[in-house]
Amino acid sequence: MGKEGDKAKLLLIYNPVAGQETVSQMIGDIVRSLQEKWDLTIRPTLCGGHAERIAAQESEGYDVVVAAGGDGTIHEVVNGLMRFDKRPILGIVPGGTANDIARTMQVPLDLLEACEFMKQEQPCAIDIGRCNDRYFVNFFGVGLISTVSSEIKNETKTYLRHFTYYLKSLQYLQSDSLFRVAITTEDKTIQKEAVMVYVANGQSLAGLELFGDKELNSGQFEVIIVENIGLSEIMSVASSYLRREPIQHEAIFRFKASELTIACSPAQFIDMDGEKNGKTPSKVRLLSGALRVIGRV
Repeated sequence: MGKEGDKAKLLLIYNPVAGQETVSQMIGDIVRSLQEKWDLTIRPTLCGGHAERIAAQESEGYDVVVAAGGDGTIHEVVNGLMRFDKRPILGIVPGGTANDIARTMQVPLDLLEACEFMKQEQPCAIDIGRCNDRYFVNFFGVGLISTVSSEIKNETKTYLRHFTYYLKSLQYLQSDSLFRVAITTEDKTIQKEAVMVYVANGQSLAGLELFGDKELNSGQFEVIIVENIGLSEIMSVASSYLRREPIQHEAIFRFKASELTIACSPAQFIDMDGEKNGKTPSKVRLLSGALRVIGRV
């Protein structure tokens, strides 16, 4: 850590191909802005998983570690930082397509405004989700969410994102996407036939704000089970969202929990923050105040 009177040390991990390569195009301006406050070291990522390795291997001794990129880059950096008992503060420069984590943390989506935000804001402790030996900031999901997010994660035309998500959802609802799920929480067991299970720590999915009242440090997940749902139902849900009405439907079962086990038949791929991470069964739990982040909750 920096000595008294010296600048604090910051490690900037950036993804040069995130979004439409906006971080790469503006990296000089980003560096100049952050250097006004911190003694800065910069590390570009070279491939998938590299951001996590950099965070795990090089973060010790830094006061702040900044993830510059999309939700996948942030997800990797968080998983690297969570290996430490004493963790540096996380900063975010949102350069992806959806930027769901930045939206939940109220980080400006403009890159240079995000840098100014980091220089002025104080860090706050946020809850982190854990699934088996992996961590997530925004969400854990199985079923339709996993299939669709992998299809649209490279979507670069941001203005088409919402429509792409709905179209992909409808496409996969035509296939055999129904599975049996059993969820056990602290106080109940739930069994359903479902097309999707979504365990939310944050507020946003694919740029859509799903939970206006969801706080990142509430101490509980928002759990949604989407049962067998057809074209008319998903259009009804989409219509409610566009009208800013509460999303309620008989096919949507919603509750809160801080710990849960999830078993699916057949086994389902797991999606955390838009990244594939193995298959069910899974144990998911909330780690209260586990990471300090420069943002607002």
